[in-house]
Amino acid sequence: MGTELHIAQAIGTLGCATAAGGIATISIVCIPNITSPVERPTKSARSFYKKPGKLAAHLAHQWMDLYDRGHKLFPTITGLASLANIYVFWSLRTIPGQASTKWTCNWPGQYLFAACTAMAIVPWTVLTMIKTNKALDSYAEDEDEPDVGPEDIKDAALSTEEVGKLAQADEQVPKLLKKWARLNMVRAIFPFLGALISLHATLSQ
Repeated sequence: MGTELHIAQAIGTLGCATAAGGIATISIVCIPNITSPVERPTKSARSFYKKPGKLAAHLAHQWMDLYDRGHKLFPTITGLASLANIYVFWSLRTIPGQASTKWTCNWPGQYLFAACTAMAIVPWTVLTMIKTNKALDSYAEDEDEPDVGPEDIKDAALSTEEVGKLAQADEQVPKLLKKWARLNMVRAIFPFLGALISLHATLSQ
């Protein structure tokens, strides 16, 4: 094989692995961090908190920023890695390789399988995460809306309905973030599997 194929193999494997790690980091590190209270509890309780230290609308905006950055970055990385794997598959499609078995496709075909597996992040997002995304988006405050926290409610002359909405947001947003983080962790599995499959194909040649 030529140097260009070796480069494509590296891009296909490392790109998928990078995307998987980045996506998982948002769920493992970023979401727990933005939902942490002002005063952290003991080390044993460093998970999702019932009372985050930020306004629900601000939490939703922080999530929107994380999602926007990840939405632009990780599908792009995964797509480039998948294109690299497809290029390797197309270049090696006529070369006899590992015979198909019950559990594996032929050697070049594994690169195509890796690309399809990694890009499964797209249908997963559309089919399982859009509803949660829209719910979080609905809680994001408008730019012109003043920040009102629980300590300001008495002085803000809010109606009973507005106070109720604030309380509902404070309860629902952390729950939605926790749900989104779980779904996002599942999404990270797809490029991770794509990396494993393409690595297996490379080592099997």
